[in-house]
Amino acid sequence: MNAGAENANPASADVGIKRIDAFAFARLGKAAQGSIALVRLARVADGLPEQPLGEAGLVNWSVQGEEGKTGLLLGQPLLRLRVQANPVVVCQRCNAPFAYPVDSEVVLQLVKSEDDLDDGYSVAEQGDGDDDEDDEGEGRDSVAHLPEKVVGSHHFDLLAQVEDELILSIPYVPKHDVCPGAQAKASEAPEEEPAVKRPSPFAVLEQLKHKD
Repeated sequence: MNAGAENANPASADVGIKRIDAFAFARLGKAAQGSIALVRLARVADGLPEQPLGEAGLVNWSVQGEEGKTGLLLGQPLLRLRVQANPVVVCQRCNAPFAYPVDSEVVLQLVKSEDDLDDGYSVAEQGDGDDDEDDEGEGRDSVAHLPEKVVGSHHFDLLAQVEDELILSIPYVPKHDVCPGAQAKASEAPEEEPAVKRPSPFAVLEQLKHKD
């Protein structure tokens, strides 16, 4: 990254950045954004059907650096990453391709080495979950809400992280909410005749009594 980018206003967004000094990025509260054709992300595209060209086939991403402000994350370098795309997948119910909308945001905690990836944030070390009443205390962080840890560096590969997030966001077994074929069949099906309401046996009995 050139000197001009390093001294950029923390609130500015640098379009198209691929690698960053992750720790400085978080400390200075910098922002970046960009887009890339999904077909260029080989790990995502592998196994998917042909993806559209142009804007429809773009993966848009943005990242915001920050430092944690409370609890276990106080002062920790963080990256807030957002990924948006519409990858074409194949419905495993009807075998038809369709665009699956992805709009995912994840917070990443930067650590200095792989040894720091597992350093005490396990569920076992945070308790068995029976002390829910204490969870409302200030400065407490639920294990479920702790960010994912990643190894940061002075040449942090943003696109690899974007690709990872997109992979995690695409379902392993994608399906339409309602398959087009099923929807058509439902519209073509003849309407059922309303069921004839049978009189209550007690009402019939009452009528018989009055005949007498």
